Amino acid sequence: MHMARTATTALSSVLALIMPAAIAFKGMADTRPGEAGTRTEETVAYAGEIRAHAVRGTRRTPTGQRRKIRVARDALEGQAATFVAAGLTEQRYEAAARASRSSSQARTAALERQRAERRAQRREAARRQLEAAGPAGWIRACLRVTGVPGHWYGGLWTIARRESGFDPHAFNGWDANAASGEPSRGLFQTTWPTFRAHHQSGTSWDINDPVANCAAAVNYIKSQYGDIARVQQANGSSAPKGY
Repeated sequence: MHMARTATTALSSVLALIMPAAIAFKGMADTRPGEAGTRTEETVAYAGEIRAHAVRGTRRTPTGQRRKIRVARDALEGQAATFVAAGLTEQRYEAAARASRSSSQARTAALERQRAERRAQRREAARRQLEAAGPAGWIRACLRVTGVPGHWYGGLWTIARRESGFDPHAFNGWDANAASGEPSRGLFQTTWPTFRAHHQSGTSWDINDPVANCAAAVNYIKSQYGDIARVQQANGSSAPKGY
């Protein structure tokens, strides 16, 4: 019995010496080097995460240490040259874009000038053609745009001869209309209120245009008399009288 207690006490003493050493040994990191010139992996627990660190031999990388990277001067000069080239390229692009915009604006302005010139040429050609047509052409065109019967032609011819002497630019500044502030104008001597109220769609708004002036006079006659046969001024056998 005594010997058993002695053996137990001795075993407890030995375990008391061995356990701390074992615990300390277990807590140490495995820093055993592998073969010469190779690396081993060390697993380190830090802030609840498992990170793998490569170490050479038993040497550890100090925490927070940053590795310094050296860049050759030639590489830096090459990058600088690249940045400079990129900057120049951007400048050239902006210059080309400005030149393109300016060229486009110039082409647009030139095209607009050409269109304006062509419009002016067409108007001038139409005016000359209209003048060349003379009273007969004006009245026939008036009949077409207003749609009145052909027997109106003689009466309209008589009115135009008596009112303006076939002058599309005739101006009366002395009669009662002129005294009231609305002088008679054009081939059929219409006032502006009458011309505006009886203007024929599709004709000019120029009161001196002979076709437009005639068409307004025709529409006025239709509204006031119904037919040209009832207009004394259109009858060459009757004395002249305003209509």
